[in-house]
Amino acid sequence: MRTSRWILALLLTALALGATAWLVASVNELHDRLARHSGVLAVAVVGGALLVAAISALAAARVFWKLSRPEPPPAKAPEDVIQAAEIQTERAQVVVDQVKDEAARARLTTELAGIRGDRQERRFHVVVFGTASAGKTSLINALLGEHVGATEAVMGTTKHGEVHTHEVRGVEGTLLLTDTPGLSEASSAGAIREFEARDLATRADLLLFVVDHDLIRSEFDPMVALARQGKRSIVVLNKLDRFTDDDRAAILQKLRERLAGVVPSKDVVAVAASPRPLPVRITDRDGTVRTVYETEPPDLSALEGRIASVLRKEGDSLRAGNLLLRAHLIGKRAQEQLGKERDERAQETIDKFQWITAGAVFANPIPALDLMAASAVQFQMISELAAVYGVEISTAHVKMIGQQTVQMLLKLGLVEAATSLIAGLFKSSMLGYAAGGAAQAVSMAYLTHISGHAFAEYFAHGQSWGDGGMQAALVRQFDLNSRSEFLQEFAKQALQKIAEKAVQRRVGGH
Repeated sequence: MRTSRWILALLLTALALGATAWLVASVNELHDRLARHSGVLAVAVVGGALLVAAISALAAARVFWKLSRPEPPPAKAPEDVIQAAEIQTERAQVVVDQVKDEAARARLTTELAGIRGDRQERRFHVVVFGTASAGKTSLINALLGEHVGATEAVMGTTKHGEVHTHEVRGVEGTLLLTDTPGLSEASSAGAIREFEARDLATRADLLLFVVDHDLIRSEFDPMVALARQGKRSIVVLNKLDRFTDDDRAAILQKLRERLAGVVPSKDVVAVAASPRPLPVRITDRDGTVRTVYETEPPDLSALEGRIASVLRKEGDSLRAGNLLLRAHLIGKRAQEQLGKERDERAQETIDKFQWITAGAVFANPIPALDLMAASAVQFQMISELAAVYGVEISTAHVKMIGQQTVQMLLKLGLVEAATSLIAGLFKSSMLGYAAGGAAQAVSMAYLTHISGHAFAEYFAHGQSWGDGGMQAALVRQFDLNSRSEFLQEFAKQALQKIAEKAVQRRVGGH
């Protein structure tokens, strides 16, 4: 590149010297002719010519200086972004280590390892994105110079993200080209693959958005959404061999107008990833004329030049920013997985303690001690729910919020509490013990269920009740957990437990 610049500069210099010699000779001849009639006129003309020559010389010198200047070095990634990516990666690792599901933890750990590897080995993630059958796989085949994917003319040829390595001349580092499932596949499986494609696109350092016509809404909306996330994109109009020159120019112009403010016009390029074979007529020796189809090579020059330019000038900054984004997304997914696991364990804990409450209340022959027994179970449930969500809480704190909850439940659940107390009176009669004890047990189990979900929400949100405090949280749980639905589910579970016990006894008897 530098050699070609110097050759151009020398040619310009030679042209400038030749033009100067010609100008001097011409001016001298003109001066001699004018001096015969008027010396003043001759001096004025010579002075004007010298002024024009001086201005031209200065302009030539300026051009020469610009051409001889070395290219500015590519913009380096800010150190604070790289450091932030490293910190975010370590934070994500802390959350990933808490995930119990082995498959999910292994998957997230592998992704974090990929971030560390990309940072050390200078790898660029280039994701090929677009509607189904726009020619994404054909484009990757052409870039790689080999057939790596199916290119049938059907929707949804690519089922999952497929990664291929590629080298680009003039770019230091390795490109990881990722083919994605297409957008707008009309099926439930297509919707799942589209979600995967969008997820892969969010992890790209550089996005190649492939279209084979003007943008439609199903393409424009995700394109804008990704641009708003800061994704650097190149829009690739594929299958240019199928358009006339005028049509191709018109579509490119339309794309650039539609994407104004989203994608720079110079980042909208046209290619022919897999040109259609051209018919050629051949005359054999016997005079027979036949038609054969000759394969045309791909035309990717505009795209390859744009990829190289973008990565040379912006590659480090794009990579650093994307490392930070990917670490953040992994941390978010790990937090969601951890939250899901904790919610499942919390539900198991609540189910366990609502049955313990029911059993304790039903078995207790003294009505006055029912609330005390339920309160003791409540305190233990709070402690275990805190442990599920990784919250360290003192015994005194457990007792304090437990007592507050019991008081609030009695205030808000007067019907359930009254039912429990009235049902407790029937325990004084052996005939009414079963019916009264069952009603009381179910009522107190329901209150335990309500408080358990309220505390799960409290610990999941960093020991915060949210707007309205504890009372609002309990009211919200009363609204979310219908008493009739709870009773139906509770009765169903009770029958299942009885059936399981009966089967166990029958098996044990044999």
